[in-house]
Amino acid sequence: MIVKILGAESLGVRGLSCLVELNDRKTFIDPGIALGWSRHGFLPHPFQIAVGKNVKKKIIEELKDASDVIISHFDGDHCPLSNPNPYQLGIREVKNSLSHCRIWSKGPDNCPPTQQRRREELAESINRDLQNAEGLKEGPLEFSFPVPHGQQGKEENSVMMTRIEENGETFVHASDIQLLDAKTIEKILAWQPHIVLASGPPLYHYSSSSFQMQRENAWENAMKLSQNVETLILDHHVLRSEEGIAWLEELKHTAQNKVFCAADFMGRTPVFLEAWRKDLYKCLPVPQSWHEDYQQEKVDVNDYRIRGWKFLMDSGKIKPCKWYYSCPIKEYTDEGKLERYWIENYCFVNDKNCIRYHMEEQCKYHPDNMLPNGEIKEDLH
Repeated sequence: MIVKILGAESLGVRGLSCLVELNDRKTFIDPGIALGWSRHGFLPHPFQIAVGKNVKKKIIEELKDASDVIISHFDGDHCPLSNPNPYQLGIREVKNSLSHCRIWSKGPDNCPPTQQRRREELAESINRDLQNAEGLKEGPLEFSFPVPHGQQGKEENSVMMTRIEENGETFVHASDIQLLDAKTIEKILAWQPHIVLASGPPLYHYSSSSFQMQRENAWENAMKLSQNVETLILDHHVLRSEEGIAWLEELKHTAQNKVFCAADFMGRTPVFLEAWRKDLYKCLPVPQSWHEDYQQEKVDVNDYRIRGWKFLMDSGKIKPCKWYYSCPIKEYTDEGKLERYWIENYCFVNDKNCIRYHMEEQCKYHPDNMLPNGEIKEDLH
């Protein structure tokens, strides 16, 4: 079983999109992406938009050969939309992929009207019914009955969890549970998972003392999961604020087993762009008309993408790979011989999946024209 997390707050976007590769199935959970429409009075920063475009591209590409697609609920950061805003994934971008795979989705009950409408629009767009998977079991896949989207007692807004098992290894995807409902935690533990990917609590909503009970419940439930699960991955709502980042760091040091954010799990440096939006606007100002011009395709994100990565490194928010400044990949990129994709997705985020990194660490020979994924690019010299 190979688990790949494509989109989450520690990866620079809103969502909890995840790919699970089995021996004969490729399952994609929650193929959606969003950027918070307004945080601290600011629209998404152009650098966030640049990172979001990269994540969206990966989602679209991975969906092309997915055998199964699972949608835990129909919030705009968890599913493709018929009428997306400029920072979300549209159905038309993945329509062909969704027309040729099995789709398992949360049913229409216990959903706000907006989510019910989105479910109907998706079914209509691909001209097929969506399987209500709640409570079903099929092969390596198993789905929960609805559980609260956050606190218990809000049955009108629920989500569906997924269990995937193969060769004695069990993975659970628990989208948007926010660690606030003890019964949901018990359901997860009853599945006896080895790896859990879940949404942490939205602490930025719980700043007043009246929410102290929610904060305590979330911590208690996080500790309970971490004590009983080998690898706990918490991301999404909790990492939209500096307080949430600190909360997760404290949990990592307190927990008995491994606790990660999505970026940690994927072997790369986190980029908490939602939490850093105010800093981005302060250090990389944006003209008032920029977003309108972007929607009309009068401007692009390239300049902000370059300056955004530089800002993160100069400010110490991220540290590039220790080999970066002496790596031929940097030289080729500076000379315009190589697209920036490689330094942005490997070097800047210190991705430990880089083949060049491992060769350097082991003092093994590797040619200068080897890309981070191990491919030899013959035209590089």
